[in-house]
Amino acid sequence: MLAARAKLTFRANNLAAAAAGLAFAAFICAKGIPTLRHDWSWPIDRAAVPFFFSAAVNGWLSAGFGFANAHPTTYLLALPIGLVMWLFGPLAALALFAFVVGALCMRAVAAMAERWRCAPPAAIGLGLFALFNPWVYNQVVAGHLVMVFAYAAFIGLLAEMLRGTDASWVRLALWLALIAAQLQLFILAMLALVAFASASKKWQPLVAGALIALPWVIGVVADRSALLGIPYTVTWQANQSIDPLALLSLGGYFAGYSDRLGLAAQIAVWSTLAIALTGLILAARRSRPVIWAALAAVALYVAILGLRGPAAAPYEWLVRDVPETGVFRELYDLAGILAALFVLLACAAAAAWKPIGYATLAAGALLIVTWMIAPPSDLWIAGHSYPHPDVRARAFTRVAFLPAFQPVGLRAGGGAGADPDIYEHPGDVSVLNEYFPTYPVDMALAQYEQSRDPAALRALGVTTIIARPWLVSRSNGRIGLAAPSLLPSQSVPPSGPPGAYLNDATPLISNCEAPRVVLLPGELGACNIFFGDTKRYGPVRPLETLNDSLDPRTDWIDARLAFGEMPSVAQGIGGTLTQSHLPYPVDPGANVLVYVHGILTDSAGRILTVRRDGFRWLTLPSDAKAVQCVGLCVLVAQTRALPKLPARAGPTSSWACDFRKLAPWLYVVKSGARPARLLRLNERYDSGWIALDGWQVLPHLRVDMAANGWLYRDQSSTTIVLLQATSLLQLVAEILGILCVAWLLVAATRYRPADTTASDARSTLGSTWTRSV
Repeated sequence: MLAARAKLTFRANNLAAAAAGLAFAAFICAKGIPTLRHDWSWPIDRAAVPFFFSAAVNGWLSAGFGFANAHPTTYLLALPIGLVMWLFGPLAALALFAFVVGALCMRAVAAMAERWRCAPPAAIGLGLFALFNPWVYNQVVAGHLVMVFAYAAFIGLLAEMLRGTDASWVRLALWLALIAAQLQLFILAMLALVAFASASKKWQPLVAGALIALPWVIGVVADRSALLGIPYTVTWQANQSIDPLALLSLGGYFAGYSDRLGLAAQIAVWSTLAIALTGLILAARRSRPVIWAALAAVALYVAILGLRGPAAAPYEWLVRDVPETGVFRELYDLAGILAALFVLLACAAAAAWKPIGYATLAAGALLIVTWMIAPPSDLWIAGHSYPHPDVRARAFTRVAFLPAFQPVGLRAGGGAGADPDIYEHPGDVSVLNEYFPTYPVDMALAQYEQSRDPAALRALGVTTIIARPWLVSRSNGRIGLAAPSLLPSQSVPPSGPPGAYLNDATPLISNCEAPRVVLLPGELGACNIFFGDTKRYGPVRPLETLNDSLDPRTDWIDARLAFGEMPSVAQGIGGTLTQSHLPYPVDPGANVLVYVHGILTDSAGRILTVRRDGFRWLTLPSDAKAVQCVGLCVLVAQTRALPKLPARAGPTSSWACDFRKLAPWLYVVKSGARPARLLRLNERYDSGWIALDGWQVLPHLRVDMAANGWLYRDQSSTTIVLLQATSLLQLVAEILGILCVAWLLVAATRYRPADTTASDARSTLGSTWTRSV
């Protein structure tokens, strides 16, 4: 009798999972592929599929001006999703992935309910709550579908952990492999497994998790500066901190997408929360897992509040002094785990008192009705509903799109999100535009948009500028409060057509005949070397902001935030910028690299320089301890001694090299018979790039404060191998991770763990873990 009932329950839960998965896929794909909303970047046609796959597995990408892909967290998903895209197209792949996400979420909740023999109404109701709550709605609209996938797997992990010492370590490891698609949730899952393993002695999943995570561990260690370079300040996190009351209904996201679901969604979440609290009261004395889940929920709730909660002071300290915590800078992402813990506690209540299951079913049904009334697709634009450019350019060159800065939307109205046309187009043609543009891309694009000056774009390898008059930029390169308050741009108003074909663009790989070391940041493409980028001269110390301000009218701010609005102040060091009269401390007698549009004085009121647009080195008086600005000033860097070098030098003779591209991170170059002093790779400088001349490693340095360059040891060299070493190590680690998951899948078919009976599970609510704890 019990076996038959369990079989019927299992079948009902599977049917509910399939139906919910179909509904979830319909909500996402009914209009076509979502675009022009937040981070949505799913390929819109088959031409983008190779780049989608490359971005999932490669540690270096040629998009933009080239960048290190330190976190290839979706490498395990790349092959199955990419294969479906190639066979059936991106829309079919999106529909299938959305169905899997929905069904996986429902089945994970059902597994949790089955552990305690909850009736189907409870399992289905809590599954609908897990899949259609406001947190999932926000993440779907924001384009974070992979995060919802990892969240569903996290629920499955919790369900398996409830088996206590009878849990299958193979299943735990496989759930962890799915969670690995999203870094923040993976870190929390590993922490949960550490606590679980200390009680159950099941350490194998942690070993598997470490192996699966190895590719991005290598990326973070090798390129820590990429992590530290993300916007992560107290001011930024004040915007990311969540309102306490809103979080109780799983809302509070800064974009406010789920506000459209209205009071009904809040009531459904509050009802489930009340049921969860009931589960805590009913099961606390009999189940330590329930107690641990409640404690974890409280701790997580306080952490998500950030600067709005009782832990504001320690959180502010973490933001200021432990920059590595920036991996959790989007605090709302963690609310998904809070929702998973609500489900666990509500399961405990439904197991203890059967009528509660019908209350959860009503709450779940109410949530899906709110999605029907305000479907997420209302907030995005279907990819097929507006034009997309036909990109044609020479191989291994770049194109630039206008409007240049994201988010973009339709000029006729609607949309505000990632640019769907930015991917590597067929024929190895990259798009220079970046989602979050940094130097030199921001400067080059802004310079062209403001004055139609294509010099910087040409230097970055752009051969074609493509205008898209149906789109409009929602930011025009402005970031927060940093740019709108700046002085009016000094550039010439745009004239002439926005699109253009450029001749003499800098080749991707070229030789330079006689590079020169210079004192000042020079023009891009000149093949010159800033003296601060060499070891031959004294150190040059970049000057940084001393606070978290974003408003130059009241403080010194990070100068990089203004490059998109004032390209004339852009350079590869950074520096600090102000329009205020606030003093900035400096070393007395030091040489300071400055840009002044106004007056710069020292602490004694002495005028140091007056209205000198452009960069120059300024020697400070020996008693000057600070400087002040009237107008707009940028302090870039300082050094104790200036070498005797030319301020700038004209472009040196250069020519293209023949090469073969084996991967975005691997080139074989034929240097040619013409003697040269320097080999240049026209991609963003990264210390992970190495050049091998036989078994010799060539000296690596930054060229034009932007690109990679290597000094030839022997001008008779004919074959050079350019290799991004970090990417090679990440590829090896990905192979190990894939083999690990393949072995786990084989082991799962053979592993037969002892099962906890349904009656025992219901009566003890996970007492096997209780005994081990």
